Amino acid sequence: MHASKTDNRKLVTKKGTNIKPKSNTVKNPTTGISKQDSKTLSVIAKANIGFGNRLYIRGDGCGLSWNKGIAMKYANNDRWQWECKNVPPKTNFEFKVLINDETWSAGENYTATNKNTEICPTF
Repeated sequence: MHASKTDNRKLVTKKGTNIKPKSNTVKNPTTGISKQDSKTLSVIAKANIGFGNRLYIRGDGCGLSWNKGIAMKYANNDRWQWECKNVPPKTNFEFKVLINDETWSAGENYTATNKNTEICPTF
C-alpha cells in the first residue's frame, strides 16, 4: 500500500482511507503538561539596589522556595529578570524579592500567573 502526504497533514492511501499522523506534542512525564500548553514566565523587577548588590526571588511556585532565594539576572537600567520555563496554564503563585537574599522587599507578597509580571519593589 503506497501513501502520499496531502496539504492537511493526513496520509491518504490509494484506496482513499485517511490515516492521521501521530501528534508532535510531547508531554512532560512529571506534570503531564504538553509543551504547546506551557510557556515561559518572566518576573521583572525594576529596582536600584546599589552597586555590588544582587536581587533574589523567593516564593511558593515554579521551583521557588521561601527558605532560599534564586539570583535574578541583571537585564539593564536597574531591571532584574527571573524566568521559569514550562509553566502550566492557570499557574498562580506568590513571591517576593530580596537584596542579596537577606533584605525583604516591603509590603505584601506579589502574585504571578502564567503571564509575565513586572514589579517595582521598595526596600
